[in-house]
Amino acid sequence: MWTKPSELSFYAALGLPIIIAPPIGSQEEFNKRWLLKSGFGALEENPSYTDQWLFDWLNRGYLAEAAMEGFIEGEKLGTINIQKIIEKCFG
Repeated sequence: MWTKPSELSFYAALGLPIIIAPPIGSQEEFNKRWLLKSGFGALEENPSYTDQWLFDWLNRGYLAEAAMEGFIEGEKLGTINIQKIIEKCFG
């Protein structure tokens, strides 16, 4: 998925590698650092040369590696944790 590091960053846990477009705002800067540190994504190269670098990344397995890293290591329990908090407060 090629996107700015917004809420879509968390789709990495579904096994979708993230190609990181330039962030807008401090939260997206945080998400960018998190994606890079976790190995779930990579910074976009020059969009004018996408036909070169994107296929190179595919052939070298970079995106497959990021996809597996996100799927295996990405946090997937957010909804369950929210449910527990709601039940604790209002249950």
